[in-house]
Amino acid sequence: MTPPTFKDPTYENVYIGETFGPVDLVLDDFFLRSYAYALDDYSGMRIVDGMVQPVGAVPPHMIVSDLMQIFLTVYDRDKVVGLHQKEEVIHYKPVPVGAKLTLTGTYVDKYMKRGKGYTVLESIARDEEGDIVILQRSTEVMRMPEGVKVGTGSAEPERRVSPRALPAERAGRVTAETPVGTALRPMMKQVRQAQMSVFTGAEFHKQGIHTNLEIAKKAGLRECIAQGMMESCWASQYLAGLFGESFLSTGRHFSTYLMPIYPKDVITIEGIVTSREPLDGGTSVEIEYWLINQDSQTTAVGFGAAVL
Repeated sequence: MTPPTFKDPTYENVYIGETFGPVDLVLDDFFLRSYAYALDDYSGMRIVDGMVQPVGAVPPHMIVSDLMQIFLTVYDRDKVVGLHQKEEVIHYKPVPVGAKLTLTGTYVDKYMKRGKGYTVLESIARDEEGDIVILQRSTEVMRMPEGVKVGTGSAEPERRVSPRALPAERAGRVTAETPVGTALRPMMKQVRQAQMSVFTGAEFHKQGIHTNLEIAKKAGLRECIAQGMMESCWASQYLAGLFGESFLSTGRHFSTYLMPIYPKDVITIEGIVTSREPLDGGTSVEIEYWLINQDSQTTAVGFGAAVL
């Protein structure tokens, strides 16, 4: 059998309207356990007598990771040396463990800005009824100007989100009545190479700046860097924990990556309620969040909302 031929992942090879899929994604126990390990997120399961048992809906960010990588069904995964800049995710419907989703994607835009070649991928996950479960838009730099190294962190936030000092007393949940200005409890993540490798595609022997030290150093990095998508997944976990089940059907969030994260980094996510808006059937509550490493450097910022 002749192996498939993949395209080089370059700005020039991308064209607006290029489609990917459909690809089937089965959310079985192995899928759930793999992402739970990679993200250190066991919110969709419980451990009974040492065995992992799924509980409730699949954490939606686990699905988003596969959605973002759908372009790798056409482009060579081992040659990707792009810079993930921004990630927008909209949730429409919770998905139970064991469900089968159909993933499709389309390049909806590409443009040059300050010598950088940007591409915008829009991907959709549908359930077996044909309903949209998740929609995501991923912006990535696939051409870098001379002299700019991979992983320097140069994204421009969609809007200004500034980390700020928060009081010691913080809320652990958000309701429709939570006042604007309420500080929210933090969440901490330890970055580990083993988890980075599983998240990136160790099962498929994927090699690149996230998993292979030699490739990372050739790209000008001191060591492997974590995918920006990991930070979006952590942010989604953070928001889902604050908003509760409503986030699975009405939630949305937008993350911008500002600087790379490395193995052994310790990342803290903090947030604050920034707005409340009455809507038919509920109240839209918005949160701004930021991710900071152990050296007090901001690695990503974003905002998210849900209808409560």
